Amino acid sequence: MIKKTVIVNEKTGEKYGETIKQFAPTFDEEKGYLFWPRKSFSKSFHDVDFPGEMNDLEIGRMARLAKRIWSNTNMLGYRGNGGVKPLTIEMMGDILNMKPRQAYRFIEKMIRLGVIGLVKIETEKRKETQYYVNPIYFCSNNRIPLSLYLLFREQLDRVFPEWVKNEYGLQMAVKQK
Repeated sequence: MIKKTVIVNEKTGEKYGETIKQFAPTFDEEKGYLFWPRKSFSKSFHDVDFPGEMNDLEIGRMARLAKRIWSNTNMLGYRGNGGVKPLTIEMMGDILNMKPRQAYRFIEKMIRLGVIGLVKIETEKRKETQYYVNPIYFCSNNRIPLSLYLLFREQLDRVFPEWVKNEYGLQMAVKQK
């Protein structure tokens, strides 16, 4: 499918420009049905094992939380009153059918293992804690922005090629200036 947009002066008929966007058809005889192309998703990678300290129950809990990753951010969140909000540990406990104390211990362990990262935000009128899932284990996008790289740099550097680490290094140097 192709969408063609042409910009034309209505009075003179002069064409100022055009853009062409190509879309994948929703059904292709060879490839099949393009399943929910504009939905949020989280993917995991076969060649990356979970930390050895995680048991199957904890891996399952992380898979359940991965369904709550906010689109393109890897933050555990939801759409609330006033926009996107981060999940609290209590909310995660509800999602995982855990008591608050169990949820706190679980999240603390995931932070210690580098599966989840914690970011505290404080502005003039707001204080909040955000939890991010390490994109090595579950990723909500095809790209990893600098902020997510910085949060999980130690783990990501183990799997990234040297040239990618250099690119992030250049980005950090530019931001520091």
